[in-house]
Amino acid sequence: LIDTMAAWEFEMSPKWEVEPDVIDSPIDMVSEGYTASPAQESENRKAAAKEQLLNWVHRDNRTHEKLLESAKDRKIAGTVWAKIMYDKRTGKIRLAFRPDFEVIAKYNHEDEELLEEVHFHHYLDEASRVLWKQSYTLEWDEEKRDYECWLHEATYEIDGNNQIWLQETRIEKSRMGLNFIPIVEVPNERLAGMSRGFSEIDKFAGITDEINRKLSDYSDAIRFEMFAITLLMNVDNDKGLQVAPGAMWNLQGAGGLLEGERPDAKKLESNFKFKEAVEAHLDRLYSNLHKIAEVPSVNTSEMNVGGINDMAVKLLFSSIISKTQRSWVVWKSRLQLINEYILRYMQAREDDERFVYDKDLVDLIDNNYDNTIHFRLPLPEDQLELINRLTSEMASDLESVKGALSRKGEENPEAKLMEILAER
Repeated sequence: LIDTMAAWEFEMSPKWEVEPDVIDSPIDMVSEGYTASPAQESENRKAAAKEQLLNWVHRDNRTHEKLLESAKDRKIAGTVWAKIMYDKRTGKIRLAFRPDFEVIAKYNHEDEELLEEVHFHHYLDEASRVLWKQSYTLEWDEEKRDYECWLHEATYEIDGNNQIWLQETRIEKSRMGLNFIPIVEVPNERLAGMSRGFSEIDKFAGITDEINRKLSDYSDAIRFEMFAITLLMNVDNDKGLQVAPGAMWNLQGAGGLLEGERPDAKKLESNFKFKEAVEAHLDRLYSNLHKIAEVPSVNTSEMNVGGINDMAVKLLFSSIISKTQRSWVVWKSRLQLINEYILRYMQAREDDERFVYDKDLVDLIDNNYDNTIHFRLPLPEDQLELINRLTSEMASDLESVKGALSRKGEENPEAKLMEILAER
């Protein structure tokens, strides 16, 4: 179930887009012979530069693969954490997702969205005696009249009395040159005021335990039913009787009180009468499990229909589609914040000698970090119907060519658009 939820969210790679601010009149922009003003051209170049840099970073970091992994962690633990780093060795921005059990976070008591401290920790040895800890702290700098992020990293040794001693300081507490902590929390569904999201496992753990118990009981019942019990009556079982194919027994009475009584051997077979009841109970448990998890169990081979169109497929999977779109509400805002931190981190590290990104593009980054994330459901679509719908929207000026190419599934809509324009 967890794998299915994660696949619905990120089986299809999200698209990263930065839309330019609209400076010119929208009426003029859709009219024939329109020429963008210098201000609009400047906005278009800025947006294109930011979008190109973001796609560069996500391509280098294999973000699509990491999103699939982190979506599972988020569903299991209730929260997953994204860490944005600058690798001084390669001059690249790195993006990593870490499980919730490695993180201790502290938020501002007045602003629950403002991280003040984040500590990453894990043990470096199997005996759990050497602890690694990396700390990010956000402190107010009175001289700058702004926040400053500090970084500290060290290892600690835990002795036999569970006393913690500093072993090695890897990074002295130092300024990062950032006015934000480059960490983003991605919680699962939660209530107001909660610091962590709900775990999906907790929702249906009781039902899965009951299913496992009933399957175990059912397995034992089948085992007893498959193998009959040999019952020896009035027989001395010390006479070397063997159970084997084709074996012949010479049954003799045990003597004593059994003297003169006739020995006998029978097969005692189980008579399991609750098969239908157990199977019906398991079916109800599985049905409730899928309802609680909002993952439908659909077997199209049992459907007496000639075919299923796009709308019918969406109705069949309406519960998981709704759950996925609710999850995207959280993912969208957090991924937008991650993209903002990536751009701001680039601005802060542009002067580094190993900085690998195009500095001309970085220079075009302004203080507007708005960006858009496009998600797609992994549903089969009627391509002819989709193309007709997109064509109708573009003819009515409700969709752009680039947007239509993106919705059609093009990996690089800008390159495809350039190819189309070149052929014209």
